[in-house]
Amino acid sequence: MPPKKGKGKGKKGKKAVPLGETPDNLEEEQRLAAEREAARIALEQEQEARRKEKEAMEEMMKQEAERFETETQALQEMLNENKDQLKEMREQVRSQKIWDRFLLCNGTPDPTVQSELNTFTSLSIDETKNSTSQDVSGCLDDVEQALDLINELEEVMTLDKQLEISEGHDKFKEGIESLQGLIETKVDNVTFNVMKTAEKFADPDSQNLLIEKESPRVKFSLWGNLAKNPRQKSFKLDTDEFQMEIPKSLANADVAVRLIHTSFDFLSPKCKSFFAQKKKTPAPSRAASVAPQQNEENKEEKPTTPAGEETAIENLDKVAENNENLAESQEKRPNTPSEADEIEDEDIVDLRAMSTVGGVMYLDLLKLPPQAKKVGNWVIQDITESELERIPNPTPEDEKEETEETKEGEESGGEAAITQLTKELTWPLLNMSFTVSSNAVFTEEPQLARWEDSQQCWRTDGFEDVNFDETNGTISFKSQFIGPICTFQDTYNNMPFQSWEIRPYGEGCVIFTLIAASVELEISIKENACCLNSPEDMELDGIRNKWLPAHILMQKLVAAGINVFPSEDADKYVSISVKDEELESSVYEQMALASSAFAFSWSRWNADCGEKRQIVRAAENLTTHPVDEDMWKNYSCEPRKSYVLKCTDDDDEMFDEKVEGTQFHPDIFHCLKEGASSKALEVLTNTSYTFVDNVSTWLFATKVLTFS
Repeated sequence: MPPKKGKGKGKKGKKAVPLGETPDNLEEEQRLAAEREAARIALEQEQEARRKEKEAMEEMMKQEAERFETETQALQEMLNENKDQLKEMREQVRSQKIWDRFLLCNGTPDPTVQSELNTFTSLSIDETKNSTSQDVSGCLDDVEQALDLINELEEVMTLDKQLEISEGHDKFKEGIESLQGLIETKVDNVTFNVMKTAEKFADPDSQNLLIEKESPRVKFSLWGNLAKNPRQKSFKLDTDEFQMEIPKSLANADVAVRLIHTSFDFLSPKCKSFFAQKKKTPAPSRAASVAPQQNEENKEEKPTTPAGEETAIENLDKVAENNENLAESQEKRPNTPSEADEIEDEDIVDLRAMSTVGGVMYLDLLKLPPQAKKVGNWVIQDITESELERIPNPTPEDEKEETEETKEGEESGGEAAITQLTKELTWPLLNMSFTVSSNAVFTEEPQLARWEDSQQCWRTDGFEDVNFDETNGTISFKSQFIGPICTFQDTYNNMPFQSWEIRPYGEGCVIFTLIAASVELEISIKENACCLNSPEDMELDGIRNKWLPAHILMQKLVAAGINVFPSEDADKYVSISVKDEELESSVYEQMALASSAFAFSWSRWNADCGEKRQIVRAAENLTTHPVDEDMWKNYSCEPRKSYVLKCTDDDDEMFDEKVEGTQFHPDIFHCLKEGASSKALEVLTNTSYTFVDNVSTWLFATKVLTFS
């Protein structure tokens, strides 16, 4: 029997394994425990990293918010300082004008002092009515003096408006009306005096009364039918080369024709459509169904922004963002007036859409007073106290009767052509023609209109066979109407603009170029004056190459037919992209601030970038040469954020991405300063507030960001 196995000496026994566990399970437990510990440590490290990142982010947010706040305050302080200096300067100018007027001793009243003006007008009217010897030249001198007083009152009201002063303006307007009445009285009186002694002014060839005089702003012509020559079929004046047919009924009548051509327009302000209707702004739509979609579109359009900068911007916009969920406004506005502003009668000229060009021609048919008769050595003159008598226009019924009477009169040799004084003198359609002012620019065929005093408006009916000879600028037509006539053209025929640019041109000067639909303007702008450089191919000799105040040059351009200044309701007549007015005004102010060192130009992306955004091209330019095309950069301007766009006008599509390495800023002015040279920064610092104001005047007047 084999021996039993005993415990071997020198051999270690195996470690005891707990009941129910195997060695493999134990190793797995240890591995899992190690992993849990590693995960815990990693989590702690990640949390610590996040905490540090959060702290760094908060610090960066704080710094960004402080930078935005600092830049916003700096811009506002700069704008406020300029406004305060401008206000102080204008107050000094106003005070100096008052003092200069007080010291002025030229026999004219101070039009701002109602008692002086009333005394002047009353005495002038009395003197005029009692005068029988004043000649036409002296009368025109008095007219120019009255016009100067009117201009003085308008200048005072313009300056007061800039200083937000309205006290006394109602009295000023009454003074203007009284001076206008004085002008009419003086002209009528001298006309009547001339006609009473018409033979002294008879033309040697035709033996008819003929006198023509002019002053800088008024042309006076008077033709009187003294000879009563039935063979004379028409007469012609040198004034505007005006020519008028003489019908049989007038050829044997004691009548005179007066033509007064003024460069100003006193009639249009009497029209109901002359002033813009007040806008009624509807409450914005807050449709919930549109808002989420709009938010998604806005998110897609936003450029990739560093978290710190974006969060800082969001912090600044926290209150404003509550109103961001508004439906998009209609991008294009209608080019017709609203129902509230529509003019029911199509023949009435809408003065919001049409503008007078070339002044107003006051055409009157007058009755000649009894003439002096020479008997032997005696001159017999009827003493009459009657005033100037205008012959009213015949009614349509009179025209029909006159047609039959004219035929009978021609058969009987034209007897009894003159009706009794108690009856109306009638006449058929008359052939008339005149030449438009040489300084008037017509980009299309002018619209002829007549003044209807009973309706206080301009009307386009009453004319037949109207023809405009563009070569010599002559308008011919047929009309039975004799009264004020005027030429009109579309106010907005140059809008929208095709392009624009404003660039520095030496120290304290910029060149503003505006390419409109039918004209290209180039204007030099300095501190206190502006000069029209081009176009050179148009008859603008009275305006071109003359340094004038901004508002005077604008008035002269409009009077000449070049209107590039949208009115407050221009969006009813021009298709434009709707833009936020507050943002637009802010960008104009900042462009003017930077215009001494930076050039700005139209961007092709601006029209379609949305209402709450403006895109403008800009480039530093300290030379007198145009900006190289590759130097332009597009800048995106939003109500509380501006940045440099990576997209240029040469790209095929618009993409919204910020240029790498640049920062967000609260305004375009600080965007420009970020990449500006030290020389440019120095120029900006030394820019005059009057220069900034003059540049901004043109930007606000032309509204190039909206109407391009």
